[in-house]
Amino acid sequence: MGKTEDRLISFFDVLSKELRNACVYEDWKVFAIDRQLFRMRKRAKLSQRGLRAKAVADFCDVNGMVGNHVVAIPQRVVENARHFITVVMERFNARLSENNIQETLDLGYMFDLWRFGPGASNGVRGTHTAEKIVQPMSCTAPCVPLILMLRRNNLYFRLHDNLRRENGYLEVKGSRLTTVPKNEETERTIAIEPSGNMALQLAAGKYLEDVLRSIGLDITCQQPKNKALACSGSLSDRLATIDLKSASDCIKPELVQLLMPKRWHDLLVTLRSPETVLPNGETVPLKMISTMGNGYTFPLMTLLLVSLIYGYRCTRGGPNLFIDWTSTAVFGDDIIIPASEYAGFCKVLQGAGFIVNTDKSYSEGPFRESCGGDYYKGWDVTPFYVRDLSHDPSIYVAINQLLEWSSKVGLYLLDSLSYLASLLKTGPYIVPEWESPDSGILSSGCPRRYKYYKPRQEFREFNKDSPFALMLFVGKYIVGHKASLFFLPRPFKTRYQVCKGRLPRGYLTGWDPSKRSHANTSFISTLCSLLFSSEEESSMTSGRV
Repeated sequence: MGKTEDRLISFFDVLSKELRNACVYEDWKVFAIDRQLFRMRKRAKLSQRGLRAKAVADFCDVNGMVGNHVVAIPQRVVENARHFITVVMERFNARLSENNIQETLDLGYMFDLWRFGPGASNGVRGTHTAEKIVQPMSCTAPCVPLILMLRRNNLYFRLHDNLRRENGYLEVKGSRLTTVPKNEETERTIAIEPSGNMALQLAAGKYLEDVLRSIGLDITCQQPKNKALACSGSLSDRLATIDLKSASDCIKPELVQLLMPKRWHDLLVTLRSPETVLPNGETVPLKMISTMGNGYTFPLMTLLLVSLIYGYRCTRGGPNLFIDWTSTAVFGDDIIIPASEYAGFCKVLQGAGFIVNTDKSYSEGPFRESCGGDYYKGWDVTPFYVRDLSHDPSIYVAINQLLEWSSKVGLYLLDSLSYLASLLKTGPYIVPEWESPDSGILSSGCPRRYKYYKPRQEFREFNKDSPFALMLFVGKYIVGHKASLFFLPRPFKTRYQVCKGRLPRGYLTGWDPSKRSHANTSFISTLCSLLFSSEEESSMTSGRV
């Protein structure tokens, strides 16, 4: 066991003891403490052997299950769901051009939305757009015509390909599967897509985002709305929250064919990776339409689930081409609907091939959770998760999380805070509340001049003679300095440096009212003063300066 894991385990032990000894009398605070005790290790980086192999095995099991499942949705639900998607797409495209008469897809609009993803790509080196754009786009064979169409209709790509005398693409068979940590018990599988497929997948995903926005569902800012409805549901018991297991891996091509217009179905199938390579080198044909890592998975899943809700409501005499967003919310696999629809809609979801996570779905009682927000009788009882304590910035993140949770519940957890503060190599750095959580302890009582941590930025030079230089500069992917161009690649590991700052002229404290209420900032300031006065007294008693 490493030093970081020892720190995490020791912290959890101190926090557990302090929470169990806390004297609280309100039932929501008791629930908040119990939930924190139960969930505190959820995202901790505690290594266990075999997690990667188990995650890959589970992925293969789900892939096989999806291949064997037969979609069994009532015909009337399918017809209304498909009609809903078709009509909203036709209406959206009519706004794009007066020539889009009852058209469900405008390829020209989609090509305008292409972009490279921020992560790794199969068959391409680097993760930054400035690194990917100068290399041939990797893509699957069915996607080649679309890649050629994209590059030939783009002046910069056409110039680049003509200068290099190349076609601009590199054919690959599919994606490459990898895993990333999820919590102490599981890892999450992610497919690394070819760069060309991903660029157009993201374009299709943005297209679907815009379609959803046109009917009142903006997934770029939907999470707070889900949380608000979950909070309301915990008070009124009229709303149910539904969570799905491995939802992104459970979408069958047949389901997409049933619900989406034909042109969209054909496009999504063309852009997907038909197979993926497992970490052991084995190639597996994909039975699902897309994996986690595909650029259109999330908005597609959201649109399909919205259409199924509409289709189900039509069987209950629901309104025509209308979704009541005051009692409905969908954000990926986080669903909120009236509690009266819970049982019936869960049957529709199961028929569509989705797996309802009954442990995290709630239709009755005083508790609801959605989009990372937990609520008990209207009170926010969301726990905080400490992932890492390996260096000072990660320790500051943990301290700030603990301070926020303490102010919410009204507990002075000085033992846990003292333990975290004892791990700091330098400082403590007290910074204004508008700084980032990894820069120091966020407090309105920060000094006028303060020190803080800031991620170290290591720029790389970009060839200023490249045909893409102007496009990347205008898009702010690269920056200019003197006679050179630079870009900031995503670091493999974030490194920090200590900087000096000061409160702006006219500011008497570091309070940020957009982040904290006056009551919370006063509580945290008091807690910090108690913590560091006790630390100072302890140092003087032990003879330390």
